[in-house]
Amino acid sequence: MAEQIYDAIIVGSGAGGGMATHQLANAGLKVALIEAGDFYDPADEEQRTQLRYPWESPRRGASTRLRPFGDYNSCIGGWELDGEPYTQKGDTEFMWWRGRMLGGRTNHWGRISLRFGPLDFKRKDIDGLGDNWPIGYQDISPYYDKVDKLIGIFGSNEGLYNDPDGYFLPAPKPRLHELYYIDGARKANIPVIPARKSILTKRINNDRGICFYCGQCSRACGIHADFSSSTVLIYPALNGGQVDLLTNSMVREVITDEEGLATGVRYVNKRNQREYELKGRTVILTASACSTARILLNSKSGQHENGLGNNSDHVGRYLHDSTGASRAAFLPDLMDRDIYNEDGVGGMHVYSPWWLEGANLDFTRGYHLEIGGGMGMPSYGFGFAVNQYNQYLGKSSRWLR
Repeated sequence: MAEQIYDAIIVGSGAGGGMATHQLANAGLKVALIEAGDFYDPADEEQRTQLRYPWESPRRGASTRLRPFGDYNSCIGGWELDGEPYTQKGDTEFMWWRGRMLGGRTNHWGRISLRFGPLDFKRKDIDGLGDNWPIGYQDISPYYDKVDKLIGIFGSNEGLYNDPDGYFLPAPKPRLHELYYIDGARKANIPVIPARKSILTKRINNDRGICFYCGQCSRACGIHADFSSSTVLIYPALNGGQVDLLTNSMVREVITDEEGLATGVRYVNKRNQREYELKGRTVILTASACSTARILLNSKSGQHENGLGNNSDHVGRYLHDSTGASRAAFLPDLMDRDIYNEDGVGGMHVYSPWWLEGANLDFTRGYHLEIGGGMGMPSYGFGFAVNQYNQYLGKSSRWLR
């Protein structure tokens, strides 16, 4: 039998890998999609955690290495994975998060889907910091439009220059705590608009259901109403017959020919610990920032002595992250009120877009505000009741005052 040569080999099934798989398979190309984690489908009864009762959780919410947020959270992966150690340089502390499931981190993100605006591409022109993007908003705007229509995003068109309008589905109404926030924010001259999230509030095709406001997006959606790379992009591509999916397969390196061009990959089947090769005309690495750098640095040859694409010696360096902070408050005005179901979508129904631009802050470029609160379904938990701590700490312990 002749060796299979794929039109494209895609490494990683998250946001980038899922979209590449969807687009190339729909164009008629034969694709091999390689994922280091296992197959995952929240509609599968054996994997479903949505609408499970708290007492059904075998560990009552306790974490494991592979399920760091408990049995019912749709996150499979973590900072420390069996069989995947890594070193840290000197006394530095590097927390390397790795998803290990089909669809990657798109299974457990917040579905907040905001566009970069015109200013975000040219920040150096504004504050002199960093570098401008080599492209502008007008270059990428048509692709934002395509994504809006493909995956379904609710929101509202507000005509804000740096929070551009899009093709939005109807936004859910604000709940009581959000109405309270809206009232206070407007008095303080803080902008508030409907959230923009990739959750279906209106049907866009026959493959996915409409959100029924159970508020459990973190458990993954059994009707595929919220976006993940697997449910929205990869499953339809698999049904078309153009994609061969290899799960539990860890890519070690990209294979190159005498000219230094990629011709395939070597990977380890994690089930039997054996190494295999795949051949392809194109290799696309979408294994997240750190794992992609790992593969490139491992891909050494006579033409790439410092790793594939690493003549600059920059691959794997200058990792940059984003930061956030949270604050919580108790609002007496919301005590003793009528209680009703306010689960809604998973997360916020409104938010405050980027503001305080150019204001007198201790940092540049301002921030936005994401709102949470309200009454929700009781969750699971584990540990001690408060009065049980007394036998360990003593009734006069300052910790219980």
